[in-house]
Amino acid sequence: MRKTYLLLSSLLFCSLFVTDAHAVSPQGAVAPVPPQVLVPTNSKDKYGNTHEKSMAYVKTLQVKNGKLFVSLDYIQWFFGEAGAKAYRQDHPLEKEDYPMPYYIRNNSPKIRTFEVSPKASFTLQTNSIKDDNFNWNESVNTDTFKKFVLSKGIPYHLPFHIEVTNGIITKITEQYVP
Repeated sequence: MRKTYLLLSSLLFCSLFVTDAHAVSPQGAVAPVPPQVLVPTNSKDKYGNTHEKSMAYVKTLQVKNGKLFVSLDYIQWFFGEAGAKAYRQDHPLEKEDYPMPYYIRNNSPKIRTFEVSPKASFTLQTNSIKDDNFNWNESVNTDTFKKFVLSKGIPYHLPFHIEVTNGIITKITEQYVP
């Protein structure tokens, strides 16, 4: 019975997605969906600039000397079978299959704090409603981002995609979680 529930709930959830990695609402609005596995990555370009992409929970927002600083708790995102596999790895004694189509792993208590670039871009999925649905991929300014995060209550376990260049956040995108 449990496996049937897992299969049906996974099929129902996955039926909301199209092949170009977006969730589609009945009204046709589109929300981004991350890949099967998303873990922090680091790279350097040919000019020596460091680039980091990760997913994280926002732990604190602080303004110091007119600059915004965000403290992050990094997470790993697993979707589909990768989510079920990661859940089984983390819960080997659990007899039931994991019923959700995604799994968030948070192994490290380490909190990282970064300055946010004044030119950073912010994209929210659940900030406002448009045509009786979320206004997906809504570009917002810094103040709207801060108000959104603070309205959820900190710490709130809402994942964000974070992009950091040379130690400064350049892009923050809310990950929609059903």
